[in-house]
Formats: sequence, C-alpha cells, structure tokens
Amino acid sequence: MSSNGKLRDLRAAPLPELLRAEKPPARPAFQAIVRTHIPAPRRSPSIRLLRMLDSLAMRAGRRVAARWFGRAFEVAVYCAIAASIGLPSAWVMIESGSKLTRQTDGAWQRWTKAGAADADPYTLAHFAWAGWLPMNGAQARYFSASRDSAGEPLYADCDYTLSGQEPVARRWTLNAYDLQGQLLDQGAGPASLSSVTALPSPSGAINIKVSQATSPGNWLRVAGASRIQLVLAVYGRPKAAVTTGPVPAEPLFRIDKGGCR
Repeated sequence: MSSNGKLRDLRAAPLPELLRAEKPPARPAFQAIVRTHIPAPRRSPSIRLLRMLDSLAMRAGRRVAARWFGRAFEVAVYCAIAASIGLPSAWVMIESGSKLTRQTDGAWQRWTKAGAADADPYTLAHFAWAGWLPMNGAQARYFSASRDSAGEPLYADCDYTLSGQEPVARRWTLNAYDLQGQLLDQGAGPASLSSVTALPSPSGAINIKVSQATSPGNWLRVAGASRIQLVLAVYGRPKAAVTTGPVPAEPLFRIDKGGCR
C-alpha cells in the first residue's frame, strides 16, 4: 500500500483507534534492573554514632518521663485522700472537739486547754477561728452551750430558762453568740448578765430568762431566728479562801426550753 493510501486510512479511522495505534514505546528492561540494584549510599561513622546517641537519649527521656509521671500520680492520690478524709476530720476536731480536748457537764462544754501554754493545735485553731483570746485556765474558764439540757438545739426565736446555783467564783458573765462565735446584736436589751447584775432568788439560786420578749428579773435578750450558743465565763478562783491546789468544779446552770415564735 502506498503512502497516500496509508494516510487516507488514518484519516478515515476514528479517534480512539488513533490513540490506541500510537502507544508509548516500552521502557528498556535494563533501566528497571539498574534502578533496583543501585546500592544505597553508605553513612559515615559519625552519622551512625549520632543516630545511636539520639536513640539512647530518647529511651532515657521516656524512662525519666515515666518515672516522674508515676511520682506525680502518687502525689495526686495522696492529695485526694488528704482532701477527702484529712480535711473534714480536722475541721470536725476544730469545730466540735473530742473527749481529748473538751469536757462535758450537762448542756455545757469546755475546752480543757483553752488559754494554756501547752494547748493542743485544735484548741488553738478553734479559738483563733472564733476570734477569741482566752485567758489562762487558772484565771478564767469558758463554758459554751449550743443545746438545752434535753439535747435540743438553741434558737434565737425560742424562750429558755437558766436555773441553778451561782458559780462559786469571783465573777462570772453570760453572753449569747452565734455558732461562728460572733456576739449577737441584742438591740435595746441587756447585752450581758454577770454576777454583778444578776439578782439571786431568796433561796440563793439564779434564774435567767433568755428570750426576745421583755421579761422581769434576770433577762438576756436575743434577736433573730438562727441557732445560737450561750457562753458562760467564770473568772478567778472561788470566793472561798482557796489559793492553792486545783480549781473545784463550778455548778452550772440547767437550760430548759419554753415556747417558740
């Protein structure tokens, strides 16, 4: 077939056949063989040494990080235990005390080491939190009552009667506080009762009315409706000629609940 005939055949052929007719030439086999068998360039000893040192450093860093992470986890566990158990128990010891730090007599309680030079940390923290600076036990003793003689909490909107013999001391005072140790605002009523202002009955007993309403006789006014506590401070040694030896126990008032508003 002449060249003109071939040209006519190509012109008459469709486009896909033309594309299939012109295939790219095959890659020589020796190129693939040469490319797969080219050896990798040899690394210098210094590069191999640097890579080995880098690997050792990374391993050591991972070990140190794991050790420090373990220690941090242990510290976190200890802090969680202290926060969940240690802090609440310490707060209870500071707020309420225990048989080791407080003495109970009826409705009244007393911190045995209040004002002492060898006071325990819980006693010191209790009075520091309340903002009190107690005197030495040989000079003053402090009794507090947040419940009546029946064990019921004291509230400012209820009436209470304190009755009993006067403490055998040189002087005593009675005040009303809130549970945070802050003195209540008595308004126009008497802010405090003491051995100077309290009047004994013909039998020598003392009867005190704690109420919001005005009451004849020995009256200590309170205000509000929240919980309260009564603090009886007994100063000095007894009136009798006692100059040496332990201080005898004071008779403390009984607290009886009346009506509430």
